[in-house]
Amino acid sequence: MNQPDATDPAASADPQAALQSLRARAERRRLVSANLPPETPVDVQRLVQELQVHQIELEMQYEELLLAQAQAENNRLQYLDLYDFAPVGYCTLAANATLEQLNLRLSQQLGHERQQLLGRRLTLFVAPAERNQFASFMTRLWARPGQRQSCELMMQRRDHTTFFAQLEGVAAESPDEHRPPASCRLVVLDVTERRRAADALAASEARFRAAFEQSRDAALLLEGFAFADANTIALRMLGVASAEQLKGRRLAEFWPERQPDGRPSLQLLTDCMSHARSNGWCRLEWMRYNAAGEPVWDELSFTPVLVQGQALLSVVWRDITARQHSEQQLRESEARLQMALAAANTGVWSWELATGQLQQDARAQQIFGLSTAPTAHTLPFARLQEAIYPADQAGVQQALDQAMRTHAVFDLEHRLVRADGTVTYVSAMGRFSYDERTSQPQRLTGLVRDVTSRRVAQEELDYKNRLLYNILSNMPVVFSRLGPDGCYREQTGHGLRRLGLADNELVGQKAADLFPATAAHFERLRTGRSDSYVLTIEHQGRPAVLQCFGFFDEEKQEIVIFALDITESERLKEEATQLKLRQQQEVLSAILTTQEQERRRIAEALHNGVGQLLYATRLHLDTLPPSEAARAGQQLLNEAIQATRSISFELTPTILEDFGLAAALQELVGRIPGSLAVDLNLKGLAQTLPSVLATAIYRIVQELLNNAMKHAQAQEVFVEVSQEDEQIYIVVEDDGVGFEAGGPASLAGIGLAGIRTRVGLLGGSLTIKSRPGRGTGFFLQLPVPAA
Repeated sequence: MNQPDATDPAASADPQAALQSLRARAERRRLVSANLPPETPVDVQRLVQELQVHQIELEMQYEELLLAQAQAENNRLQYLDLYDFAPVGYCTLAANATLEQLNLRLSQQLGHERQQLLGRRLTLFVAPAERNQFASFMTRLWARPGQRQSCELMMQRRDHTTFFAQLEGVAAESPDEHRPPASCRLVVLDVTERRRAADALAASEARFRAAFEQSRDAALLLEGFAFADANTIALRMLGVASAEQLKGRRLAEFWPERQPDGRPSLQLLTDCMSHARSNGWCRLEWMRYNAAGEPVWDELSFTPVLVQGQALLSVVWRDITARQHSEQQLRESEARLQMALAAANTGVWSWELATGQLQQDARAQQIFGLSTAPTAHTLPFARLQEAIYPADQAGVQQALDQAMRTHAVFDLEHRLVRADGTVTYVSAMGRFSYDERTSQPQRLTGLVRDVTSRRVAQEELDYKNRLLYNILSNMPVVFSRLGPDGCYREQTGHGLRRLGLADNELVGQKAADLFPATAAHFERLRTGRSDSYVLTIEHQGRPAVLQCFGFFDEEKQEIVIFALDITESERLKEEATQLKLRQQQEVLSAILTTQEQERRRIAEALHNGVGQLLYATRLHLDTLPPSEAARAGQQLLNEAIQATRSISFELTPTILEDFGLAAALQELVGRIPGSLAVDLNLKGLAQTLPSVLATAIYRIVQELLNNAMKHAQAQEVFVEVSQEDEQIYIVVEDDGVGFEAGGPASLAGIGLAGIRTRVGLLGGSLTIKSRPGRGTGFFLQLPVPAA
């Protein structure tokens, strides 16, 4: 017989039956004690058996308790998983609205760890402006235990960011109906995105409503073919007192059944509305009659819109009657104006496409020359096409096709073969007119002029221009025409190619801005005087030397300049000059090399000859008995030896050859006496310079420092030697007594004359700036020869 399980609902419902079932199971499992003697009384044996049964019952109850505990623990863990990891926030609030329990989702929503939130009031996380609403919600919750309450409000996190939340809560019912509930359970849903979407939709509809009501044009909303709404202007145009009276009525009621071209109004409306729904927009122009029976033209623009989830059509309605009349009058006026402007000595003609006939007035008949009969004003248009010069027929047909296709003006000059065989040039122009309903071309109306004499003169002029162009294209000259404002009107000639310019490339640009050297000559020419001059100009790095002659044309009010390109001859002169300069530099190099060799020989003689003798003399004095005279002699010999060494070093600074210019200049400044402060600045001297140039720079700086000490009586000297863009820049400035720059003092002195000579032979420049009592500045620039 099967016994009920401890978890069986029937067993748990009847405790007595459960105990009896448990006892029967224990009876089956009881153990018979084998330790009792046979003479044991029956009552004792029965008592022992009862005790054994109770023991087994207790063991079985303990096992069932363990199973129930495990089941309960498993159920609790499942509940915790569902509770903590739910996608919505859960919490339990005490009677004072403090958090007794909450899941992980709610702690994430509030931006705190769960342990930090326990015991805190949920009101603290409600936006201050909405706390009254939250208090009202909690009041309803406590007042109706067991009933679900909800509200939507704004909450704020720990970092003061906010989100919209929907609260759903139920207060637990109290066992004592006279006591309030002890706690309540809340569900917190983050509805921020839903709220934002709703707000955006409401704002969009509000903007649409404002634009609808405040539109300067009549505005309608259609549901199908019926009115859903209309603004004040639309009501006034329809003659209806209010929008309520208009709702439900059909749009087609206010327009005639057919339009002037015979098309049904309802069909036009249906097609336009269908096109608007398919493509997002459609415009319709049609006619109606006003209250006075006068025709009125309207323009309706249909746009699909969504209002409160309902698909409608928004209609913007304008009265374009005045515009239609104006456009028609403008078209007629333009046609008359075009004919009137060309009427002088001009024939009028038209081509009816339907009949293929050419209508021409008397002047057009004379110009075309298709027939000598005085009454032949109407001819087949094919006669005119056949009279077109064979080489021009394709061009005329192409121009006609393009004008017909693009609704443009036909305007062309071509040749005609008259009936007498002569060839004339005509200028024909015209415009196609089109059927307003089908947009098909109906006729071509135009004007015609005989331009034979002008074309002959033009061809003669073109021939002469070609001759002039060939002359300019094959001679090294430039022909320029400039207006009084100095801007080029024309500039041609083969001479422009040297500057990398095409003919007339600079037209419209000011000559003085492009070539500043031309400004002075331009001013002289503008006064009406002719002038001849040599001019050097450059464009985009391309130089040119021009021999110019110019004059001012009074009739045309422009300056005319002829210029001969003499760049090559000037280049030859420059090459000769450069050759002479190179020869001079070679001589300088030889002179400087000889000087340095002589300096080296003298330095070696001082060091190895005089220096050794002075040193031997000092050694001899060292062997003499000490005396005042001996010590004085030794001191003098020491000074002589030091002076000899200094002179020998200055004659041949070996550090310049061994370590370069920068190290040599630093060593030179280091030997300056302390009475003269020297601020040395060296830039860009990492590159090794030619020996001749490095030596010249060293000697120049050395000589200028010596002048500052000996003549300028300076206290401070600023020295800068820098290399940039293949140029050496030397600046030496002192605060000495100064002198008048350009006066005799600036030219005197062997040292300064030597500096000028060195600079000139090296192809450099020297500038001296000095004023008495204000110090002196020397500014030198020397080119670095190409490797």
